[in-house]
Amino acid sequence: MFFKMLKNDLKYKKGLNIIIFIFIVIASVLVFVGSVQIYSTLSKDRTTEEVCRPSNIILGVYKQYSTENDGYKKIEPVLDKSPWVSSWHTARMNRVGYTSMDFPGYDENEGNLQNRVQFLTTIPLEGDYVYGLDDQPFYVENGHVAVSVTVRDKTGVKVGDKVKLTTVTGNVYELEISNFFKDNSMSYMERYIVSDADYEVLSADAVRCDTVYCIKLKENTFTAQDALYRELDNSELDAGYFTISNNIGPTNEDSMMEVISIFAMVACVFLILIIFMTIRFTMVAEMKNEEKEIGMMKALGVDSLSFRWLFAAKYIAFAVVGGVIGIIAGLPLSGIFINMFGPDCILPPRWFMILIGVAAVIATIAVMILFSLLVMRRINKISVIDAIHGENRGERFTKGFPMFLHRRKHMKIPFFLGITDVLGRLKRYLFLIIAYALGAAIILVVFNVRHSCISAEYMKNWMYHTLDFDIDYNSDTRNEINKEAQRTGVYFCDVVNKRIEKAGIPARIEYMHAGSADLERNGIIKNFDMFWGNDQAEKFEYHEGGKAPVLANEAAMSAYTAKNMGISEGDVLKVTIYENNEDNTGSVENEKEIVITGLFDTMEDGVPSLIMGKEYDSGYKMGYNITGFVIDAPEEDKPAVIEQLRGVFGKDTILTPKEAARSAMEDFDRLFALLEKVMTVVVILVLVLITYLYVNIFITEEASETALMKSMGFRGSTVKLGYIFRIAMLLVIGIVIGEVINWTGGSALYGGYFKQWDATGMKFIPEFPVSFIAVPLLVAGTVLLTTWLTAGGVRHIDIWKISEE
Repeated sequence: MFFKMLKNDLKYKKGLNIIIFIFIVIASVLVFVGSVQIYSTLSKDRTTEEVCRPSNIILGVYKQYSTENDGYKKIEPVLDKSPWVSSWHTARMNRVGYTSMDFPGYDENEGNLQNRVQFLTTIPLEGDYVYGLDDQPFYVENGHVAVSVTVRDKTGVKVGDKVKLTTVTGNVYELEISNFFKDNSMSYMERYIVSDADYEVLSADAVRCDTVYCIKLKENTFTAQDALYRELDNSELDAGYFTISNNIGPTNEDSMMEVISIFAMVACVFLILIIFMTIRFTMVAEMKNEEKEIGMMKALGVDSLSFRWLFAAKYIAFAVVGGVIGIIAGLPLSGIFINMFGPDCILPPRWFMILIGVAAVIATIAVMILFSLLVMRRINKISVIDAIHGENRGERFTKGFPMFLHRRKHMKIPFFLGITDVLGRLKRYLFLIIAYALGAAIILVVFNVRHSCISAEYMKNWMYHTLDFDIDYNSDTRNEINKEAQRTGVYFCDVVNKRIEKAGIPARIEYMHAGSADLERNGIIKNFDMFWGNDQAEKFEYHEGGKAPVLANEAAMSAYTAKNMGISEGDVLKVTIYENNEDNTGSVENEKEIVITGLFDTMEDGVPSLIMGKEYDSGYKMGYNITGFVIDAPEEDKPAVIEQLRGVFGKDTILTPKEAARSAMEDFDRLFALLEKVMTVVVILVLVLITYLYVNIFITEEASETALMKSMGFRGSTVKLGYIFRIAMLLVIGIVIGEVINWTGGSALYGGYFKQWDATGMKFIPEFPVSFIAVPLLVAGTVLLTTWLTAGGVRHIDIWKISEE
């Protein structure tokens, strides 16, 4: 009986059945991919630790300390005895310059690979393991090189491309790219992996020793890192060394990848809700069409629960088959999705991905079947009276919407039909309104996440108080300014400011002097970047209750570390500051007490910060930190000032705030753009299918009314326009609700997410043309076009349909 009922259900309304089946498959795939994505995100650190065994510190030894007498090996007893070191091993890694590797079609001087410490090395065998795109070990043949997915994405290279490696002595070697790998070691380290034989040749004339120590700490904390560095400094080493350490605390990369994952999952949840609501609507519509048959069967004594099982046969079959397809398609798609938005993420074991995905899909199928049976409770309300009278009671004779066509002489008939139907039976369209609202909200949310992250406001979390413009120097300009700065003994940006001032342009680069301080609290010592000078402290925003430091013994602290250390405004802290010695020829360590006057937001990238009071001026200057690109002009005049700056430095050198954000975060902007496109296409597809499904059901349910209107002389185009106006009104309501969801719930979720990094005040930044014009027009245009094409079915309805009354 079950399969007979299923066969009959599938025979009729094939188009609607296909759409319902597609929706169930989409829901199953989303559940599979989403569950694996959530697990991968939550277990990323643990998986990386177990599979890649990354080091916490890379310690490199300089070659001028002879390797023949192994003087550098005096480091090893320090590592063996240190209570902070868990384990260590050596590796051969030859440090190369950022222009040493020449990628085709990529300008190393203009790209951002120069911000990473680069090494030539072989496949690691004792730790810091790397894996191919399939999460499996790989082999590099002679004459080839393997590069990370980061390099691939930045340079655009492909397998088979030829790259040139120039050694320090000028020898040039050509290598072919054979593999891309996932690198979960140091955030600021880039490795180029070659064969053992090639490494011997390519590193033969290296200036620096290629021995590095890969150190694993017992606890990867500032305390452990700083303590180990002190032990090395205090030991009698015959070797100079450099260190690269893993970040501790929030990084820009962590925050961006997490926000992409979170909002991708939010969008998937919204889509699944839309699909469930659509299934409910179609089931209710089918039951309404089958009221007579249901009433007759109940009159014959058919048990309600048993009949519900038969009536739900199609949905049960669709759920099972769709779930199987979702599992089959979800496994490869989940890997693609995770690698798409987290290129270096190591996937969970395949069997575990299958286990998680299958469990999630089975749970979804069970919920869908239960949901179908719950919707079937409507059958309990259908009696034999319904079988006799059909629709000739109840809703047909209830009071209609109090608007009459003969009293609305200036109202067009299609608009009258649409508005009376929607306002008179609003409850009927509730789920369609919710679907349009959620669909619009998904597109708006993913767009506004991208727009708000790739913005000058977000960049202020990098210790900028103002970003009216930015400068992207080409290599020639940078070298020229560097030479002038060295010749005159001033900072790089001082030379730039002098040129701007000479041109009479009301703009400048603002900066603070940078130094270092160690903070001790409860026996824990942390190293801080310390900034002071140029009256910049008062220009930053501080958390409520805080204020800018003024006195020499006052300071403000970055909020993330302050929270973790239990520090708040008014606390007195003991710090060791690197300050000028008496004759200003070097630095000394002075212990002082400072009062914390405020907390400020910054993406620490593993290094917390202190801003000293405006009266402080004793720190040892290790450099400077740019805090603002300021234009002293009204907002409406700033574009003109930017053009003046371009006249001095070049058109491509001076960037607007938006251009600066896109340039600084181009890697993440690519991912955000991809998320935006994927979600927009999926949502539009779902809304098109929903609209087609609903309009078809409306046309079927209202066939008698349509036939009656056509028999009275109304044209089919009039009825068709009535459907257009009806859907248009539902769209307006849905899009307005979607905008409200976006600017309230979406913005609150965005701000709430960044609070975990102690970045307060984060919210969506409006961009009027897209948020309030482009997105609504996109949703409305596709939905109304679908309605227009689908509503063409009214031309097939004739007067004989009235016989069904």
